[in-house]
Amino acid sequence: MAETVSKIIIGALLLICSIQDVRKKKLSLWVILIGAVIIGLCLPFSASLSLWDRLGGVMVGICVIGISLLTGGKIGIGDGLLLCVTGIGLGFWGNMELFAAALAASAVVSIFLLVFRLADRKKSIPFVPFLLFSFLGILVFPRL
Repeated sequence: MAETVSKIIIGALLLICSIQDVRKKKLSLWVILIGAVIIGLCLPFSASLSLWDRLGGVMVGICVIGISLLTGGKIGIGDGLLLCVTGIGLGFWGNMELFAAALAASAVVSIFLLVFRLADRKKSIPFVPFLLFSFLGILVFPRL
């Protein structure tokens, strides 16, 4: 039950943050923190993932934050913070699967935009909607 609630919370968090990312190109720290607290409250009722697995999931987000700092903000810190929160709920491998699927989807869309000259190399696209669609895809098509 707690796993289902956790996934609903992650989905709602990704939906809210996707809307923010598309509209403002910024994520609200408060929304991310509230999502983290609610997912954290589900942890005592969930035994499917170990604490180490959840910490590994958080490390995925921390690595993205590090990449953001190294690239001067080419990748948003908010994306990394959001991946930290999803890592709490999904664990290391679940968060890696989410991140890899989102990267692949964003790469396909970016290539499409470049090939058809709808954007240039300097155009930024919001990443959180790709996280949302990847999360939904993983829910619908688990471990193909």
